[in-house]
Amino acid sequence: MNSTSIESAIAEWADLLGESGVVPASSADYGASTIGTRRSIPAVLRPENQEQVAAVLKVAQKWCVAVYPVSTGNNWGYGSANPVEDGCAVLDLSRLNRISDFDPEMGVVTVEPGVTQGALRAFLDRHDGNYLVPVTGAGPTCSLLGNALERGYGITPVTDHFAAVTKIEAILPDGTLYRTPLSELGGEEIDRLFKWGLGPYIDGLFSQGNFGVVVKMTIALAPVPETVTAFFFSLKDDARLEALVPTIRNVLLALGGTVVAINLLNNQRMLSMMTPFPAAKAINGVLPAQEVNDLADRHGVPAWSGVGAIYASKEVAKAARRTLRRLLGPVTDRLIFINRRKVDTARKLARVLPGRLASRVMGMANTLSGALEIMHGTPNDVALALAYWRSGDLPEPGKPKNPARDGCGLIWFAPLVPIRGNDVRRYIEMIERICPEYGVNPLITLTTINDRCFDSTVPLLFDRRDPDATARAKACYQALLEAGRREGFLPYRLNIDAMNTLQTGGSAFARLASQLKAAVDPNFILAPGRYVPRVKRSEVL
Repeated sequence: MNSTSIESAIAEWADLLGESGVVPASSADYGASTIGTRRSIPAVLRPENQEQVAAVLKVAQKWCVAVYPVSTGNNWGYGSANPVEDGCAVLDLSRLNRISDFDPEMGVVTVEPGVTQGALRAFLDRHDGNYLVPVTGAGPTCSLLGNALERGYGITPVTDHFAAVTKIEAILPDGTLYRTPLSELGGEEIDRLFKWGLGPYIDGLFSQGNFGVVVKMTIALAPVPETVTAFFFSLKDDARLEALVPTIRNVLLALGGTVVAINLLNNQRMLSMMTPFPAAKAINGVLPAQEVNDLADRHGVPAWSGVGAIYASKEVAKAARRTLRRLLGPVTDRLIFINRRKVDTARKLARVLPGRLASRVMGMANTLSGALEIMHGTPNDVALALAYWRSGDLPEPGKPKNPARDGCGLIWFAPLVPIRGNDVRRYIEMIERICPEYGVNPLITLTTINDRCFDSTVPLLFDRRDPDATARAKACYQALLEAGRREGFLPYRLNIDAMNTLQTGGSAFARLASQLKAAVDPNFILAPGRYVPRVKRSEVL
């Protein structure tokens, strides 16, 4: 790719999209990322519809200039809007923000890439849609489509967000429109209701793949249950963790469909939500064990905290509470159930309590309220405050948080861990051994994604203004990746600097993926290097 080709492509894109459709990428917007990586981005392309997307790709093919699609670019901790490789024009799909084909009876809705969690919530509220939005902790400004394609997850009833996808439409690298066979045969409605379609399941290639630009996605929504009750439990003694872990699995097996996911957080992860980072007490950026214990005692934080939700009718919820008490009671120190009514009562109580106690109760009520709203399928940015614990400037009240533009340093390490006590212990020891070596505090969350496996999210938080701290955080990620590979704890998704993890030296997977990529995109103009290794066509034929 040479400068003349890029200039020629940009000129054609400007004619196609207009002045507002082709903009530069500054370090303050598209070039920013929480992982501290910056790519050379020649232009940002902002189409308004799928016809323009197709035309953009045809120009890219003509001049062999690579493009990198993003939905909203808010992929915090994984690269934000930055491409895997330098020299890619960013294809910003946020203007494709239409919601269509909402079926209130069947609970399916079709969204474009720019539809955010917050936008779908507002749409459902306007149309009396009695359904939950598949929310994440990333906040209301993040794309539903982008999260599903990355195989993201949440704790609402449809935990696996790509599992909820029933239909995909995409623009292939040559500009043609991909539709599934059922739709091609005239079965538009039934296609939206049945995930697997007819023939080979090609939709899966667009998940963590770069085989086309997905412009429409139909997702199945979970209906709002009669009751949503949150439950919280705690474990004071870390030595009892091995007994708790299999019990969590037993809860999911016993209450599948009613309790769909459980989060388990260590004390440092809880403290990151409750208190500013005590930088003066840190040694080389890491809080000493005694300081962690003192902070935990001061704020009443146990070694491990757990949270989940019961989605059920009143009768089933009552039985589920009994089951939770029976299973979790013997292996935890505290188990409580919270709903919106109890949070409202706590807020009323705070108004009549004396100063410091009132502030503490109100703070607790607000935190619980934020967690409950997410469980009710209403997105908020309560969890997003984590990104600001070590660096970044919080925006003014009322303005959305944007960790990439606000200067936060965050890299997510997100490995899969079997729900077995000894495996969880080995994993925790690995994190607690490696992170402090690189000036990173070991903040650990374990989230069940089924009844067999946790996904653990470990935020590597650092001061992005400090080049040395940024380098250490990146080295920490690499060290975790290598240790996890030896121990069997591998990530379910990768950031833009870690895509070479899949270059496994001629494996059957890498060869097949590269063959498919070369067949669909012989000039490698679409998101080169993302999940599928970039190779020469001659190397895979």
